[in-house]
Amino acid sequence: MTWWQAAPTILSALALMFIPGYLIARSCGSRGITAGALASPLTISVIALGAIAADLVGVTWSLWVLIVPVLLLSVGGLTVRLLWRHTHPTAHSARPAAQQHSVQRSIAFGSALALAAVLIGWRLIEIIISPDNVSQTYDAGFHLNALQFISDTGSASSLTLGGLTTNGADPYFYPAAWHGFVSLLTQLTQLTQLTQLTQLTQLTQASIPVAVTASSLVISAVVWPIGCMFLCTRITGNRPIPLLVTGALSAAFGAFPYLMLDFGVLYPNLLSIALLPTSIGLAAMVLRLSADNHEKWAVSLLGFFGTLPGLALAHPSTLMALLALMLPMGAVALVRHWRHLHHTQSKAWRYLPSVASLIVYAVAVYLLWLRLRPGEAASDWKPFQTPAQAFGEVLTSAPQSRPIALMLTILVLAGILHVLQRKGGWWGLSLFVVTGYLFVVATAFPQDDYRALLTGVWYNDSFRLAALLPVTTIVIAVIGGSWLVTTFVSRIQSSATGAHRSGYRASLPAVAALVIAIAVITVGSQGKQMRETVTTAQESYELTEDSDFLSIDERALIERLPGQLPDDAVIAGNPWTGTLYAYALAGIPTLTPHVGSTGGDENLTILNRLHLAGSDPDICQLVETLNSYYVLDFGDTELHLGDHNYPGVEDLAIKPGFRLLDSEGDAALYEVTAC
Repeated sequence: MTWWQAAPTILSALALMFIPGYLIARSCGSRGITAGALASPLTISVIALGAIAADLVGVTWSLWVLIVPVLLLSVGGLTVRLLWRHTHPTAHSARPAAQQHSVQRSIAFGSALALAAVLIGWRLIEIIISPDNVSQTYDAGFHLNALQFISDTGSASSLTLGGLTTNGADPYFYPAAWHGFVSLLTQLTQLTQLTQLTQLTQLTQASIPVAVTASSLVISAVVWPIGCMFLCTRITGNRPIPLLVTGALSAAFGAFPYLMLDFGVLYPNLLSIALLPTSIGLAAMVLRLSADNHEKWAVSLLGFFGTLPGLALAHPSTLMALLALMLPMGAVALVRHWRHLHHTQSKAWRYLPSVASLIVYAVAVYLLWLRLRPGEAASDWKPFQTPAQAFGEVLTSAPQSRPIALMLTILVLAGILHVLQRKGGWWGLSLFVVTGYLFVVATAFPQDDYRALLTGVWYNDSFRLAALLPVTTIVIAVIGGSWLVTTFVSRIQSSATGAHRSGYRASLPAVAALVIAIAVITVGSQGKQMRETVTTAQESYELTEDSDFLSIDERALIERLPGQLPDDAVIAGNPWTGTLYAYALAGIPTLTPHVGSTGGDENLTILNRLHLAGSDPDICQLVETLNSYYVLDFGDTELHLGDHNYPGVEDLAIKPGFRLLDSEGDAALYEVTAC
C-alpha cells in the first residue's frame, strides 16, 4: 500500500481528532491558539467518557456516541455564552489591541506547525515504511486485537477492554481512549462505502493497521507540536519567534514521539503524553502563571478540567505526571500570591487560604500516588546506570544511551542561564527538574522503597519516563532558543535600521536573519540522534521473510483466512510466533490474543496437549467447547528470541489427527480432524 492511498485515512484522522473538540472549545468561548490546543484533548475526553457511558446503558459503540455529546456540549456552551452576554453587556466590549487577531502570529503558528508536521511525518514514514505495516513488538498484538475486539463486542469502554485477554469473562480496567479513537477512525473512513446507517459499526479488518498508522501520524505530527507551542508560549508569550522555535524543536527529540512507537509499542502513552503539554499550559493559566493569559479564567478552568478525562483514560500515569508537575507550579503561584499580598499590605489571615489549598492538594496527590499504580510484581524494571550518567542524559536530551543532542543541549543550557539571569520562568524550570529527577531515580537509584514510591507509577520503567522528558525539556530549550534568536534578529534589525531609513526595507534583513536562525536550529537538531532513532525504530516495522514476529509468508497466510474458515472459528497457535495477528488482520479470534497472557487454564491445555487429540477424548471435548478446530503453525521463531514450548500446536505435519488446509512458505494452517 502506498502513502498516497493512505491519505484519505490520514485526513479523516485529522478531522476526527480536531473538529469535535474545536467546536466545543469555540462554543464555550475559547479562541486562538488555546482553542486549537484544546481541540484534541476535548475530543479524546468525549470519546473516552462516551465509550464508558454507552457501554453502561447498552448503546453500541459508533460515531453517534461522539456526535451527539459534541452537539449537546457545543449548543449548551454557546447558549450559556449568549445568555451571559445578554445579562452582562458591558463585559463584552471591544477586545484590546493586544488580543486582536494577529497576522504575524497566525503566519508564525502555521509555519511552525507545518515545519513540525513535515519533519515528524517524514521521520514516521521512514520508520513505518508502509502505512499497512504493523509494529512487531510485545504490546502491538494486544492493541491491534483490541480494535477488533471493540468491533465484535460493540464496546470501547475502559471498563471492559481488559476482557480481550479473558475471552470476555471478568473484564478488567484498561485505559481505552486511544482504542476508542482509532476504532471510530476505522468507521469514519468507511462512510463513503456504506449504504445503510445501521452499518456504522462494521469494520473492514484490513483497515486496522492503516488506521493505527494514520492515528500515529496525527498524534505525533500535529497534536504534539500544537500542544508544545501552546505550553511554551505560556512562558514566552504568544510571539512569532517562540512559536517558530517550538515548531522546530518539537521534532528534535528521539525520546518522543518516536520512542513510544518503537518500544512497547505504547500507543496509549503516545496519545496521553502528546496531550500533556496542553493540560500543563491550561494549569498555568488557571494558576495565573501564564505570560499569555487572555482567556477568561472560567474558560481556562473549564478547559483544564475538560482535558483530564481524556488524559487519564489515555493512560493514568500521565495524569499522575501532570499532578506531580503542578506541585512546583502551585508553589510558584503561592509565592507570587504572597508577594501580591505583601505589596498590598494585606492582613495575615489572607495568607492562610492559599497555604491550605496547596497542602490539601499535596496530600490528595500523595494519596492518589499510592493508589493509582501497578502492583510491585509488574514494576520490576531495574536501575542500570549511575546518577551522574542519568543526570548527563537528562541535560543532553540523550536518555537510554542515545547520542547527545548537541543543539538541544546548547539551547537547554541557554534557557537555564536566561531563567537564572532574568529570574523569570521559574515554573518552567521546575517542570524540567521534576521530570529529570524522576528519570534519574528510575535509572540510577537503588531498587528500594523510595524508588518504588516515586517511579512505581511508571513501572519503574526508564523508557516511559524518558518519553516524558521532552515535554519539559522543550520548555527550557525554547526559552533559550527564543532568547538567542531574538538577540540575533534584534542586532540584525538594529544594523539594518541604521543603514536604511525605511522601516519596511529595514525589516527584510531581520526576516532573513529569522529564517536563517530557525533553519540552523532545525538542521542542527536533526543530527545523529535522530538518524539512530529512525534506524532502530525501523526494525520494529520491517516486514521480511525472516521477521522474528510476523513474516511476509505468515501475513499472506493470515490474510487468506477469511475465505477458508467459518465465521465462528477460533484459532489456536503459539502467540509468540505471530499467530495472534490473525484477529486484527483477518477478524478470526485467537485463543491467545496477547503474548502477555494465555488466558484461562483451558487455553493452556490446548496449547500444551492439542497434539494428543486423537488419543485423549477430553482434549476433543475442550476443542468442541472452545470451537478451536484450527491451528496456525508459524514455526519456532519467536519475538525477542523467546523459547516458549507449546507442543500441542507445534510440528503438526507429523502428528496424526491434523489436516493441512493452506500454507505459505513455512507457515501452515491445520484443521483438527481427530475430533
